[in-house]
Amino acid sequence: MGFKIYNCEFGFKKNGVSYSFPDVDELQIEDPERNRLTRGSNATNKEGIVYRDGLKDPKRWTIPILEMSVALKEVLDGAFANADRLDVYCVDRTNGSTKWLRSAVLCNAPQQLTLDATPESMNVSLEFESFRSEEVLKE
Repeated sequence: MGFKIYNCEFGFKKNGVSYSFPDVDELQIEDPERNRLTRGSNATNKEGIVYRDGLKDPKRWTIPILEMSVALKEVLDGAFANADRLDVYCVDRTNGSTKWLRSAVLCNAPQQLTLDATPESMNVSLEFESFRSEEVLKE
């Protein structure tokens, strides 16, 4: 059932155009939405009252990209500067299962994390936020 990083393709769609991330190190997903329990101060309710917390906070994907091309960085710089909405995806090549972060925004400007001799190889960590997270699992 689980996604394996070595079976997955990553990328995003902007204005109907697909861009792929060539070398992804990992995908970290943060979902602040939680079911919580509470009860009155007199503590007579032993079961507790269920409520949902974190509904106002977006879901967050963090994706480190290795050797990002300058052309892809320029597309992402523009998406950050214009606060463009992107559909970010992870697709399992073995069975077609998908994870989507729809109408996401890029949280911070893509920046090179390490310096090396060539401008073509940039290591960049991308952070996306959205309220629309989808997952479709296939056998």
